[in-house]
Amino acid sequence: MKRGYADTPEGQVHYTTAGEGAPLILLHQTGSSRQYWRLMPLLAKQYKVYALDTLGSGNSDPLPPNVQIPDLARNVVHVMDFLGIPKAHIFGHHTGNKIGTELGASWPQRVDRLILCGHTHSIQAEHQDLVAVLGGRVMPRLQQFEAAPDGSHVVKEWAAEFSRLSAAWWDTATYAHQELTAEMFEHRKEHIVDHLQARGEAEKYGAILAMDLGARMRQIRVKTLIIEVRVPDEAHLSPQGEKLLKLIPGSRLATVEHTAGGIIVEAPAADQLARLILDFLR
Repeated sequence: MKRGYADTPEGQVHYTTAGEGAPLILLHQTGSSRQYWRLMPLLAKQYKVYALDTLGSGNSDPLPPNVQIPDLARNVVHVMDFLGIPKAHIFGHHTGNKIGTELGASWPQRVDRLILCGHTHSIQAEHQDLVAVLGGRVMPRLQQFEAAPDGSHVVKEWAAEFSRLSAAWWDTATYAHQELTAEMFEHRKEHIVDHLQARGEAEKYGAILAMDLGARMRQIRVKTLIIEVRVPDEAHLSPQGEKLLKLIPGSRLATVEHTAGGIIVEAPAADQLARLILDFLR
C-alpha cells in the first residue's frame, strides 16, 4: 500500500492506495481510513483502491467552518481532480454512505457505481427516524457542558473524553466475539489514535443529522447497491433496505447478518462484504 496527500481547496486530504485497475474510492465511518485494513486488500486484487481520510479525520486537515455533507462530497470530487480520476466507483460506510449519497445525487457524472453500506440505524429512510435513532446513539457521547466562571466545565469535558477513550480501550463486549491476537489489539490502538485525531466530531454529526438522507437518495442517478447490515442489538429496528429500494431508481439490495460484533469492514465478515462489492461492480 502507498500513502499520499491530495491538495484541495478545503485542505490536504490523506489517502492510502493499493491495486491496479478501475478506481474505487472507500469512504469511512467515524474514525479514519485505517478501518479498511482488512477490506482494502481484498478489493485491490481487481481495482485501484483509494481509502480517503475524510476532512476532520485521520491524517487529513480539519473540517471547514459550518460544514455540511455537500461540502464533504465536493471535497471528494476535488480529491479526484487532484488524482486525475474523472470517474470512480464509490463505497460509503455509515458517514461515508451520506457522502456517497450526495455524490450520487449531485455529481453523477463522476460516479460509476455506488455502494451504500450501513447498519440499520445508519440508513433510516425517513429523516425524523434518522434524527431519532442515530441522534439517540451519538449525541450522549458528544455532551456539551455549560461554561462555568471557574473553568470547571473544561475539566468535565476532559474527564468525559477520558471516559470515552477508556471505554474504547477496554471494549470487552467486542473482545468477547473476537479472537484475541496481537494484531487485533494493534488495531484497537489505532481506534484510540483515530479518536485522538478526530476534530469537529460534533460538527460532522450535526451535518449528518441535518441531511435528509431519503430525499437525497431520491435524486441518485447512478447504479446503486444498498448493503444493510443487521446486528442483534438492532433487532427492534425495522429493516430499511426495501424502503430504500423504492427511493433509488434501479437499485439493488443485499442484507448481511453480522453477529460477530465490531465494525463489519474490519471483521471476518469483510470477506462477505468484499464478495458483494466485487459481484456488483462486475
